[in-house]
Amino acid sequence: MSVQTIEGNLATFSENDASVKLVWAVFSVIPGAPALSFYSSLAEAQMLVYPDLPAEAAAQALVHAHEPGTIRALEVADFIDKGDVGIAALAGAAAVFQLFFGDKKKALDTDPQQGADAALKALALAYLFHQLIPGTIPEKIALLRRTQAGEALLTWYAAVEIALPFADDAVLTGGSVIGHMMEKYGGGHLAKLDVIGGAGAGVNAQAMLGALSGPLDNVIVNVAKYTHQIADTAKAYLPTAIATAGTVAGAVATAADALPVYRLLVARLAAEISLERCRP
Repeated sequence: MSVQTIEGNLATFSENDASVKLVWAVFSVIPGAPALSFYSSLAEAQMLVYPDLPAEAAAQALVHAHEPGTIRALEVADFIDKGDVGIAALAGAAAVFQLFFGDKKKALDTDPQQGADAALKALALAYLFHQLIPGTIPEKIALLRRTQAGEALLTWYAAVEIALPFADDAVLTGGSVIGHMMEKYGGGHLAKLDVIGGAGAGVNAQAMLGALSGPLDNVIVNVAKYTHQIADTAKAYLPTAIATAGTVAGAVATAADALPVYRLLVARLAAEISLERCRP
């Protein structure tokens, strides 16, 4: 089964995987974070998240699950995790944790590499939302936020890509954190998205992100209060073998770098969007 399908992606994870444990652990210390149930197939997602969905609607969800926009969203998630194929300036979450446990004085205005990485990931997520979810931009946003997985993706991005490395900046900047970040670092990334997603990908992502900036800012302000709890909890749930790294920063960074968290969360989002679209 190809991993570039919802079923293929979900089937590669188990409840004991480090990726799953890390996400669940991070969310456990963030008040208001979505309460997630683990599932490894579209059928399990339907049973756990949408138990009242009629049988004919569940069958239609399977059709949505194989649409080109769904497959494209899964591909972009894979790009985000791998980093070296062009979506991310930094691979995984390694630099985020290194920054947190190391020089916390660095922030959006003083660490352009980290800011550029966060901006590019925001655009990549906005692009995959645009591909995955039908309708106008307001309709896309509404459908995204009706799903547990949509809230989970926004929470993870806000916590790991913004709050951990830039907590002080996120609280003190004033105005829109996402708007400030995109103004400073986002412009040069639109062409990169066009290369990956085709002509217009950057423009579509920019429009989608503009509509998401308010909700993302709200999540960032909330999770920025819990950076130490997030980091300490995450550290405890990393694979034991990683503890042989020379420093705490090295241990957390090495493990996070190897974890395909975006592939996990986007596969869940694709499953739930496919099911949500079929609700009566």
